[in-house]
Order: sequence, then structure tokens, then C-alpha cells
Amino acid sequence: MANPSLSDIETTDDMRTPVDVAGLECGQPTLQLLDEVQFMVRDILSQWQHPADALERRSTRRVAFYKSIALFVVDEETEEPVGQPFLVNGRDISAQGVGFSHEGPLPNTKVAIAFELPNGCSQFVLVRLTWCRFTRRGTYESGGMFVRPIAPPEDIALDWNAMPLL
Repeated sequence: MANPSLSDIETTDDMRTPVDVAGLECGQPTLQLLDEVQFMVRDILSQWQHPADALERRSTRRVAFYKSIALFVVDEETEEPVGQPFLVNGRDISAQGVGFSHEGPLPNTKVAIAFELPNGCSQFVLVRLTWCRFTRRGTYESGGMFVRPIAPPEDIALDWNAMPLL
């Protein structure tokens, strides 16, 4: 069977056609629905997957994702990003969620993460953390499920080169 692509995904009335985020200018609205986040990730995964890869026990396929991710603590009540972002290292990603490694503990069960897009813009997603472990190397590994896209904080410009590690 061929690798899935966007054309293989059946859409429903409450799903919208994904936005080509690479062609947008920074600040333009991009992803408004969780379905669009999943479309974006599925499209990326369909280009990376190898058909001979081992079967996963999870409902959606994970692939290695060794990219930097900006992580924000969120206000538990408003679920809006607060404070300055920290840089964490991506480990894997699927249509449902993301895994990453970091230097310090995370205080909340929800975080906001930002991915840097090819056009230099960033897309923000609320993530509900589902697991965390301390490693022998003295770092943490965490993972969570995508909840919904969120608006970027108005008062923060992401400088990927100056962000402190978490």
C-alpha cells in the first residue's frame, strides 16, 4: 500500500481544506482547527514515511522530529501562553501529538508550543502533556497530544537563536 497523502484523507463537513502555510506572510491567520494541524502533520509525515517501517502500537504513526520547538507555559484558566518561551528539542511527531526533550521539569499539564515554518513564521498549538520521564543523562523527555491551534502571544517576537533552553 502506498504512503497516505492529503488526497487519501476523507473530509467531512466540519473539516476545512488545509492552508498552505509556507505561502502566507507572518501574522496572517493560518491554522484555526485541530483538523488543520493534523492535516499539516499528516502531509509532512506522508513525505517522510518509509513503507518498510515497523508497525506501531499507537493509532497514528510517529516519525523522528529533530527540530527546535519553542515552549511556553500557559495560564491554566485561559490556556493562553504566558512568559518567555524556552527552547526544547523535538524527538518525534504524529498527527495526534509531539514528543520532545528538555533540561528542566515542566510545571503544568498544558503547554503552548511553536514550530518554525519554512517561511520564517511560527505556528502555535496547545498541547496536553500525557507523559514525562527523567532520563539517565539528567534530562527530561515529555510528550503530549495536540489540543487546538492558538493565537501567538501579541507581545512576544520569537528569536530562535536567543531563546534559553528549558
